[in-house]
Amino acid sequence: MSYESFTLEKDGHVANMTLCRGESFNTMTKKFWIELPEILNEINRDPDLRAVVMSSTGKHFCAGMDLANFDNGVDNISPEKKPDHARVGEVMYRVAKELQGYITNIETIRAPVIAAIQGGCIGGALDMVTACDIRLCTKDAFFCIQEINIGMAADVGTLQRLPRLIPEGKVRDLAYTGRRMMAEEAKECGLVNEVYDSHEAMLEAADAMAKEIASKSPVAIYGLKEVLNYSRDHTVKDGLEYNALWSGAMLSSKDMGEAMQAKMEKRETSFDKMVAVKKYDETGS
Repeated sequence: MSYESFTLEKDGHVANMTLCRGESFNTMTKKFWIELPEILNEINRDPDLRAVVMSSTGKHFCAGMDLANFDNGVDNISPEKKPDHARVGEVMYRVAKELQGYITNIETIRAPVIAAIQGGCIGGALDMVTACDIRLCTKDAFFCIQEINIGMAADVGTLQRLPRLIPEGKVRDLAYTGRRMMAEEAKECGLVNEVYDSHEAMLEAADAMAKEIASKSPVAIYGLKEVLNYSRDHTVKDGLEYNALWSGAMLSSKDMGEAMQAKMEKRETSFDKMVAVKKYDETGS
């Protein structure tokens, strides 16, 4: 597929998913939100892909929501025809849930997603990168919970995921003040794994990390992502139970044998690709 807000390139087992509207600071337009689940679904359905690098073009990684492109469908209705408060609130609820779902897709695709961030990562962009598995950034990067600066509370994922990544007191500071957290502070508190001097150096590091991940058993990597996400959101007891069930169902003796044999023979591993899932329209169903 072709996209307006993204480009998608495949390098072996690695997907390079790039926000491509750098001249507009990669703002999240309506088209962006339509295409985000589509491109993630394309990646998830490709049995060859095992890791994703999400990067960007231009000065800023993403300046967040393009508010000019959003309309809840009721603001321009004449007062005498406008729905009551409860119905307006309900449609706003559904819009928020829909956007939340698009972001959650990043967490639920089987391949780990590495975010490579330069410049501003603002508002909805922060929602997006907190759903990624790993974050890298350049020394000029900054992060901002922008919503408070426009008179609203963030509602698409930052307030739920960021406290799992950095101290809660830091989250509250950022959420209440709307200030910018610069790259070094982001590394110190654990939001990003590493800071790089240039965009090029960061992309090289992200690519190397993605290729290292892609060299491992794709079944094992999927299991790691699933179990880590589940355990984060549940008790230790529940996480252990889920881990045991997953291992019982998904442990690949073939991949384990290949990993050990490759190590003994001092060669690169060669794992089978995942099984493709056909779309309903491809099967005639």
